[in-house]
Parts: sequence; C-alpha cells; structure tokens
Amino acid sequence: MEKYVVFGPIVIFFGFFALLVFGFLFFVGKLLLKAKNDAWVGEVVDKSHVTKDKDDSNLKEHLYSLKVRMENGETHSIPASTEFFNQVQVGDKLKKEKGSLWPKKIS
Repeated sequence: MEKYVVFGPIVIFFGFFALLVFGFLFFVGKLLLKAKNDAWVGEVVDKSHVTKDKDDSNLKEHLYSLKVRMENGETHSIPASTEFFNQVQVGDKLKKEKGSLWPKKIS
C-alpha cells in the first residue's frame, strides 16, 4: 500500500507528461505533412523585413516575409530566409511543389 502512495503520483505525472510530449509531436508532424502536401503558384506583391532587439543582449533578430498573391486571388504571407528574400523581387513568380517545404522562384 505504501508503494502506491509514493509511486502513484510519480506514475501519473510521467503519464501526463508523456501525453503532452506525444500530443506536441503529433501536432508538429501534422503541420509538416500539411505543408508538404500543399502546392501553389503565386506572384510576390510585397516584401517585409522586421528587426527585433533581443531581450538581454545587443543582438538583433531579423524576420523576413514575402506577401504572395496566389492564382486563386488569395494573399498569403510566406516566411523567407535571408538568401531567398534577397533573391526574390516584387513581381517574381514563386512555385511551391507538393513534397517540398519551401517555394522556388520560377521567373
């Protein structure tokens, strides 16, 4: 009986923790699968660059994004790496193929 009093809460805690971890991994996996199954073609209509100061240092964080008008008329904000952001100009066409995580410049 004393074992259950001591180890019961520990087992419940680790069980709950395992559910949280597996739930998080399931959510991330689902997002990755959705991104890989998505395919679109669109045109860059705007570029934005935001600089944020880090809390405890003099470092700055740079966030790059592209506004892309899809073929169906919807506009989406797409995150971009520094290199891709510098390669792409407003008016360029982008294509994201099924199975890839990031779009590519097509013109």
